[in-house]
Amino acid sequence: MVRRYDSSRRKQAAGQTRQKIVGAALKLHWDGITEYEALAREAGCSLASVRKHFPSKETLYRDCTRTFAESLRMPDLDALGRIADPAHRLEEAVSELCRIHEAMSGYAWFGAHSRKDSPTLEAEMRVYEGLADAITAMVVPKNSRRFPLVRGLLDFLTYRALRLSGELAPEPARQELIATIRPLVPGGE
Repeated sequence: MVRRYDSSRRKQAAGQTRQKIVGAALKLHWDGITEYEALAREAGCSLASVRKHFPSKETLYRDCTRTFAESLRMPDLDALGRIADPAHRLEEAVSELCRIHEAMSGYAWFGAHSRKDSPTLEAEMRVYEGLADAITAMVVPKNSRRFPLVRGLLDFLTYRALRLSGELAPEPARQELIATIRPLVPGGE
């Protein structure tokens, strides 16, 4: 009688190892750590396993970005755009962007520093910046001379500065941004 080899457990174990590595990478990337040795320690696996699953950092960045994006609930830009009252639209749009800034804080910081070395991170940072552009366009016309100022205020670096240097919790940071932007936009008062 011929015994058939069942590789399902091996595939399952490999998948679990890959998930551990991605989870560890997301945690470490949050702090700007990208070395494979640290990643292997954090994931509880060998350096060889990390290199086998992710032969390049770019492949790791792709999996991390996909995993992170799947966990993130993006704002409904259509619903925000349908809010007729400009003051209410400002508050809701800025609140949604602040929620995303908070969720992406460490990863966005890492992406901003590493984007020049990674096509994946460059593409993701462009998407993130595009979201901030779209939110800004909802609260102030793109052709307005105030657009660049409001866009700068809504940038994740401004939010990060309020949170870290300004020592503001998320809610006060959100409130300060809304209060600062309100007089700059038509109907914001």
